[in-house]
Amino acid sequence: MIPDTTAHPRRERIATEAERELDAYNAAFDELELDWHWSRATLDELASISGEQERITAYLRAHRPHLLKVHDAAAIASEILEVKERMRARTASQGNG
Repeated sequence: MIPDTTAHPRRERIATEAERELDAYNAAFDELELDWHWSRATLDELASISGEQERITAYLRAHRPHLLKVHDAAAIASEILEVKERMRARTASQGNG
């Protein structure tokens, strides 16, 4: 069987949306001076978790547990999401999303 190499607009939209999500998360991490960088693999790893706040909390527990000794996971997640949404809005207003 010959593989289908034609473009699939829906797949491209999904990929683009995931890239925008990653860009917004990583921009938020930078703005908050967190030494984090999420890859597509990280986002895929967290995709089965419902809700962004819960995903960030799961990431904290798995990869940054030392932060939870002195910070509240919900507060960290809320701050990240607030900045992430601001980054998404800025990108959208610039015509990139």
